[in-house]
Amino acid sequence: MRLKELREAKKESQQKLAFLLNVSQTMVSRYELGQAYPDYDTLIILAKHYNVSIDYLIGYTDSKLPYSKSDLSDSEQSLLSLFKQLNDTQKEKVIAYMQGLNDNK
Repeated sequence: MRLKELREAKKESQQKLAFLLNVSQTMVSRYELGQAYPDYDTLIILAKHYNVSIDYLIGYTDSKLPYSKSDLSDSEQSLLSLFKQLNDTQKEKVIAYMQGLNDNK
C-alpha cells in the first residue's frame, strides 16, 4: 500500500490522517506497515483525499488516475458490481487476497 508515500508527499502527520479517517494514529501506522488493512469505505476516503485510484493506493497499478466505467471490460464491471455487494469484512478479505495474488507475480 502506498499510504505512507502519499501522506508524506502531502506533508501530513499520521495524527492528521487518523483524524480524517476517525481512527487512531496507531491504526494509521499499522496500515502503513501492512499490519492492518483499511476497509472499503476507508479506501474510498483515502483515494478521494489523495486524488488517486484505489488500485494505485493498494499498489495494483502505477496509474494514479481512477478508471472510468468505460475503461472496464464487462467481466471487470461484473466483478466490481459483485464486490460492492459484499460486507466490509468480505471486502477486506477480497482485497487481502488480491494483494497476495499481486505479491506472487
